[in-house]
Amino acid sequence: MLSGRDIVYISSIEWNFLWQQNQEIAVRLARAGNRVLYIENTGVRAPGLGDAGRVFARLKSWIGKLGSSGVREVAPNLYVCSPLVLPPFGSRIRRLINTHLLLPLVRRAAQSLRFSDALIWTYLPTDTARDLIRSFKGPRSEVVYYCLADFPQLSPNPEQVEQSEKLLVESSDVVFANCTKLAQRLGRWSRNVHVFPPGVDLSAFPNEDQENKVSSDKPEEAHELIPSFSRPVIGYMGGLHRHVDFPLIVEMAAMRPDWSWVFVGPFQAPVETLQGRANIHLLGPKRHELLVRYLRSFDVCIVPYLKTAYTETVVPVKINEYLAVGKPVVSTDLPTVCEFNERHHILITTENDATAFLASIEEALRMPKDELTVTRRRQVAALLDWQVLLEAMSDLVESSAANKKA
Repeated sequence: MLSGRDIVYISSIEWNFLWQQNQEIAVRLARAGNRVLYIENTGVRAPGLGDAGRVFARLKSWIGKLGSSGVREVAPNLYVCSPLVLPPFGSRIRRLINTHLLLPLVRRAAQSLRFSDALIWTYLPTDTARDLIRSFKGPRSEVVYYCLADFPQLSPNPEQVEQSEKLLVESSDVVFANCTKLAQRLGRWSRNVHVFPPGVDLSAFPNEDQENKVSSDKPEEAHELIPSFSRPVIGYMGGLHRHVDFPLIVEMAAMRPDWSWVFVGPFQAPVETLQGRANIHLLGPKRHELLVRYLRSFDVCIVPYLKTAYTETVVPVKINEYLAVGKPVVSTDLPTVCEFNERHHILITTENDATAFLASIEEALRMPKDELTVTRRRQVAALLDWQVLLEAMSDLVESSAANKKA
């Protein structure tokens, strides 16, 4: 495990956003004895009206930290910087303003912490990220790029993003990719690309015997809510975003009015089509330590994602969390999910069709609920325990550093 390093961590999300691998890895690196400067998202596109809240929060955070070099300590060895920068891939004037006026404020944050020869870990392939990397890179620095998405698909300027990503990959010492397809795309520019799908914190999803040991201010909350719904309970945990197949959910709920369709997580897209239906229950976001209790009350867990060019490279983190609790899982047949299932034969995959999806759920409901079946699911989840993954990543980074030094 990496230890004793200064790490400049260029994230693709805010620190207080829905908990994902960005925060998980940063926390674990800090606990291992590294000092981590978590730089919040500098974007892959110009913000729109829907980003107004995030932009205002960033401005407020930046102003509030002017007297402390722009950083706040959120945990031992873990510091968060909220940079105020212009959107990437803009005009030459915009980039000059970023490079000579705004990004130096981020360097000031690292200087206040006395960072030296930092390991630079980025999730963003933008020109802004590359400018940041250049400003922090020392003679003994390494650069790690962890690609979690098909960024050209997210940008109105895909050619610019791809060219910038190419330059980043070529200059990185180690490249990690979320899935095989992303690794193949990045492999055009580097032979040092390794697949690391999202992991799971098994300690946050204890088995049933350990459930009562999970601490909570309101340990009864999930048990009070879920059992009041009619069975079976078909559950989804995570953000309700634009990649969720809302029409599919509505159609299935209409075809099975006696089933309870329960959704735990924030609303990241309009959910009006799901509201006002007696058997669809939108519970909203819940505290992280309570999630296992909600999952325990699901009879079948689902991943009803749309199949699009973007979701071809999406690896649903929730699958590992579902399996960690020992639950049967039904998912639309995304390429990454099918690849996962070819290795483990642990899920049911189906097309985006209400009749087919319902038949798969009914198949899942008939599956054994014995200890052997539950243990098998947890064993598959354990293969992607975050500690195991991060130790493997660390070995690759340290091996690269040793080769570079030699």
